[in-house]
Amino acid sequence: MNAPYSITIQTKDHGPVVLPEPSWCAGGHRDGVCRADIHHEGTEHAATVDIPGTEPVRFLTAFLSQYPFAEHSSRRITVAVEIEGEHHEFDPAGLGDLAATITAHALYGLLPLRARLQSLQDGGA
Repeated sequence: MNAPYSITIQTKDHGPVVLPEPSWCAGGHRDGVCRADIHHEGTEHAATVDIPGTEPVRFLTAFLSQYPFAEHSSRRITVAVEIEGEHHEFDPAGLGDLAATITAHALYGLLPLRARLQSLQDGGA
């Protein structure tokens, strides 16, 4: 674990803002943003699927996220998950629900479709 340290971000509405950098933050902060848009972002975790004829495709990218000076939303640490091109913020309960939904879809949607496809390709009706 890294020792705690502070960073300074030049904002366009509050000048230099000094704040603690969480150990989980991957850095990459930009100067010139509004203070409310300062964003801590953790390392990305994504599912990857190999599709023949293309590069591997990443989806459901997720990372720890926090807007420590948010004005119209929570300042708490959440997990952001990319779904249909948008990042959605989840608390622990919501992330658990998302994981359960993905698991159920795999078990009761994709795997039965796989079995049906295999049956059809093997000459079944």
